[in-house]
Amino acid sequence: MEERFWDKVDKTETCWLWTARKNRGGYGQFRVNGQIHTAHRVSWILSGRTIPEGHVIRHKCRNKHCVNPDHLETGTQAENEADKIRDGTSNRGIKHPKAKLTEEQVRQIRASADETQKCLAEEFGVSQTAISLIIQRKNWSWLV
Repeated sequence: MEERFWDKVDKTETCWLWTARKNRGGYGQFRVNGQIHTAHRVSWILSGRTIPEGHVIRHKCRNKHCVNPDHLETGTQAENEADKIRDGTSNRGIKHPKAKLTEEQVRQIRASADETQKCLAEEFGVSQTAISLIIQRKNWSWLV
C-alpha cells in the first residue's frame, strides 16, 4: 500500500504534490482497505505520526495538493476554518456554490425587524426557514 501511495506523488523541491484522484474540494484521495481517505491524512499516518482525537490534518504550506508530512500539522477544525478564512480559500458566504444571497442582502434582512419572515422570504427569493436561520445568526453567523 505504501509503495502504491508514493507512486502517486511528485516530490518537488518544496511540496510533494498528489498526482492522482482528487475530491471536489481539490484534496487528494487514496483508497485504503476499501475506504477513501484524504491523501494528506494518509501521508501523515505513513510518516509514523498520530492524529489526536478530534483533530484534523492542516497544510502549513497552504497547498491542498501537498502530501509532504513536514508541511502538515494537526489542529482543530476551528483552526482549519480560521486558516481558510485567513487565506481566502473559505467557501462561506457568497463563495459557497449554493449561496442565493449577498452579504448586503443578509444585512438588509437582519435590519428589517418590522417585516415578517414570510414577506422577507418572498422579497429575497428564499425560504422562510432561510430567513429565520439568518435572523437567529445560525446561518451567516460570522457576518456583522
